Amino acid sequence: MTKYSKEIKEKVYYLFERGWGFHATAKELNIPEGTVRNWLFKYKNGYSTNRRIRKRNFSAEFKQTVIETRWANSLSFKETAELFNLDNPSLIAIWQKSYLDEGISGLQPKPKGRPPMQPKKQPKEQNNQSIKSDKERIKALEAENARLKYELSFYNDFMEEMRKIAKPNRSVKKTNNRN
Repeated sequence: MTKYSKEIKEKVYYLFERGWGFHATAKELNIPEGTVRNWLFKYKNGYSTNRRIRKRNFSAEFKQTVIETRWANSLSFKETAELFNLDNPSLIAIWQKSYLDEGISGLQPKPKGRPPMQPKKQPKEQNNQSIKSDKERIKALEAENARLKYELSFYNDFMEEMRKIAKPNRSVKKTNNRN
């Protein structure tokens, strides 16, 4: 819903056609003078009160042309907007700032909204070479496992023999060497 009704806008146009100025019209209808100026600017440029605001996309080349025309002819933002039939003169100021900061790339349209979530990466399918290398790796690990089991059994047997040899010596009591 708009802040001001269609009837108020039409009354502003009517008073202006009757010779009222911006200030007098704004004071009569209790509306800010800047708002009255904007409405009358649009009215002078042929905009009707029935016109719906539509979103227009402008190419980077068009934006660059608007900015360069403004500079070449030393026009104000409002005059440039009238020349190119744009609704909002401050739009040109935004384009100009982007152009000065980033060059022509600053005038390119940018994606709107939140970027989409990155899809989860699927594991890549293994090819035949990786399967063969995996089989070879498994064989090598099995061989190492068998070798380690053999070493462990050898170590356990050795330790058992050492315990048997050491048992008789445990029964010998240590002598006390006190003077």
